[in-house]
Amino acid sequence: MENKDRCWKRIGVWGNELPRCPKLEEVIHCRNCQVFTQAGRNLLERALPEAYKDEWGNILVKKKGKEPVGAIAVVVFRIASEWMALPAGLFAEIIEDVSIHTLPHRKTPILLGLVNVHGEIQLCVSLKHLMDLEDAPVKKPASEKAKKRLMVVSKDGEQWVFPVNEIHGIHHFNSGLLQNVPVTIAKSKSTFTEGIFKWDEKHVALLDDELLFYTLKRSLQ
Repeated sequence: MENKDRCWKRIGVWGNELPRCPKLEEVIHCRNCQVFTQAGRNLLERALPEAYKDEWGNILVKKKGKEPVGAIAVVVFRIASEWMALPAGLFAEIIEDVSIHTLPHRKTPILLGLVNVHGEIQLCVSLKHLMDLEDAPVKKPASEKAKKRLMVVSKDGEQWVFPVNEIHGIHHFNSGLLQNVPVTIAKSKSTFTEGIFKWDEKHVALLDDELLFYTLKRSLQ
């Protein structure tokens, strides 16, 4: 019996319709029959229609155009007057600004104190002091994104919390577009910067997270 006949359509997969297929006495159900299996294989192996290939070709081209090869995801934020970014995978969450409980006899301004994050006490640190950034002029927040927030990041099994003055959110950019750090950037900041990329007509410093959190940990010892 040829596959084009589709015998299972005429007599049912259990052979309840007459005439009953003699093969069902042996295989019980059509799915166990070589005729049924071959029909399924022919369906999967058939040539794709040109219109189908063209349609999916256009979809893939559009997707590729939106996310170029080599694109990486970062979170863009501002501390003082500087726009910076860290890999998005480091961020556990972003929370509203909460009270920071200062510690007596702290040895460094980098350690701001302790904060309560969902019932857990976490160290709150200052990247502004670590990187020796200059204060930005005080401005009234123009939008919800321009409000001060606390960033919670996880690195090598440790969690850090640090305040930012403004957050843009997640941004994708092509790593091939990363520019070298200009000599005009302050040495303290350039030390922690892997490169510069443009976003919204601003120059954003992609931070070296390995060096940044290593230095941060050493500074608190």
